[in-house]
Amino acid sequence: MRVLRGSDAGEWLQRRLFASDGVGCFAGAGFEAYARILHPLDGRRLDWTDRGDGVVPRVVDERMWTWAEAAHALGRELSPLVATAESLLGIGGARWDDGWEADIPRLGWLDPALFAALVPVLAGATSTPDDAVLGVWGGWAELHGDEGAVATLALAGEGVPVMYGRPGVGREVRDALREGALLAVPPRDGWSEAAYRDYLLLGCALSELADPDWGYDAGLGWDRPWRSPTPQLVWPADHAWLVSTEIDLDSTFVAGSRALVDAVLRVPGLEVVEVGERDLLER
Repeated sequence: MRVLRGSDAGEWLQRRLFASDGVGCFAGAGFEAYARILHPLDGRRLDWTDRGDGVVPRVVDERMWTWAEAAHALGRELSPLVATAESLLGIGGARWDDGWEADIPRLGWLDPALFAALVPVLAGATSTPDDAVLGVWGGWAELHGDEGAVATLALAGEGVPVMYGRPGVGREVRDALREGALLAVPPRDGWSEAAYRDYLLLGCALSELADPDWGYDAGLGWDRPWRSPTPQLVWPADHAWLVSTEIDLDSTFVAGSRALVDAVLRVPGLEVVEVGERDLLER
């Protein structure tokens, strides 16, 4: 994986992102078909039994929930255009009388293990699977940490200090951020400046993203066991498709050919709905 300085690799997107209202605003205008991946919800069941030392809940079960499961448990029908999980569950997530609760996913983050499940179908839908580009939003805090490793002091056994190193941000990444060698995507006329986006670009082969741990060696400040930040944009050199995870959403769009979207809809382990370029998300 390598840093691509400047905006050359992404200039084609400057004309297609935020160019219209609806899904195409985030996923790029002009593709044949669009799919939306709903990021899973962290679910757990708590036991609130008081065992004499105060009511401290115990986690007795954990699993990931789909948005459809949560909607059913709430007695609602899931719309494929519900804007966010918070719009469905409410602020802070949802709680049920049987002890189950479901949390809202992190915004702007698609689990790399889920992206890895997409890699085979994405690779099969481009003539350039060995030449892809990642766009990582330049505002993530992890990209602006200290130079090099951050040492953490811990104690092991008989009070013996142990030093743990946190991987730092790579020098080429720091230089590109400091010098503004990024892809800038300005907001449409009349939009708030809060819609301005700039992306650090990296080049790679799609096969690298089949390993969910790819970011630990990419100089993006990933700190084990967390895999963050992850790309907001991924596309191949032939521009056959675009994968987009907007920083203010907890879903990911895949835009491309009809055949690609049909394949994405069938990927096991993903909750995927089909949407249209001009469909508006429901707040």
